[in-house]
Amino acid sequence: MLEIYTNIKKRRKELGYTQTELANKLGYADKSMIAKIEKGQIDLSQSKIMAFAKALETDARILMGNDGIVTDKQPTCNVFVSTNEKNLLDLYRDLDDKGQHTVDTVARMEYERVKKDNK
Repeated sequence: MLEIYTNIKKRRKELGYTQTELANKLGYADKSMIAKIEKGQIDLSQSKIMAFAKALETDARILMGNDGIVTDKQPTCNVFVSTNEKNLLDLYRDLDDKGQHTVDTVARMEYERVKKDNK
């Protein structure tokens, strides 16, 4: 669970937020609480973890150190995705093989169309 505190700080910096800005997004009076949280001095409830994930535009699993994305059963690097991208990935994973093949084909066709239009 200690990884969450490091990941909160890392994600805050990736987004270019100051501790004060993050504190404001989460409704804290000042940055002192964010500083304590990033140092692991404050335990976070599940609802607070979810609030941090939303404020930091990421998924709680990523903050907790589990990006949930694997390729061929091997973990990949942490990749931050938007909520929409995560929802689309979840939908894709729920499709059967034929559905996934259809999505793959359409995505490749659309990519080629855009690539061609941008030349």
